[in-house]
Parts: sequence; structure tokens; C-alpha cells
Amino acid sequence: MTRISDRNDWFELWFSDKQSMINTMLANMKADLEAGYNYFGKSITEQRNMIDAYKQEFDNQVDEFKHMEDKEVNRWCFYDMKKRGAIE
Repeated sequence: MTRISDRNDWFELWFSDKQSMINTMLANMKADLEAGYNYFGKSITEQRNMIDAYKQEFDNQVDEFKHMEDKEVNRWCFYDMKKRGAIE
């Protein structure tokens, strides 16, 4: 079982996880476009909106980190990944 005290790089892992998710979302949308989906159709429009919302949420959280101590950021990232199932 993973514990917060096992490491001190939870922010780096969290950041990498978020970037990976964005890249996966973009790759999926690219594959759909290459398969012939209409850029202005419902599916791609919904994907663009989801990607934009995810990026905005990510940016907002990074902005919140500016007001936190490094230890608090590390702890927050650990629990966020735990809650989302990114780590056990």
C-alpha cells in the first residue's frame, strides 16, 4: 500500500499523470479525425469541450498550488491521485 511518506515527488507524478491524460485525450481525438469524424460534428465538439475543461481544471489547480507550501502540494497531489485511482 502506498503511503504519502514513501516519497516526496507526488507533485511530479501528479503533473505527469495530468499531462498524460491530456495527451491521451488529444491522441483519441486525432484518431477520430483521421477516421473521418467531422471536426464540427457532435463527437469532436464534445471531445474538444472535455479537453478544454480538463486543461482549465488543471491550470486552476496549478494556480492554487502557488498559495501552498511544497509539503502541502505534495500531500494534496498524493490524495488527489489516490482518490482518482491513479495510485493505490
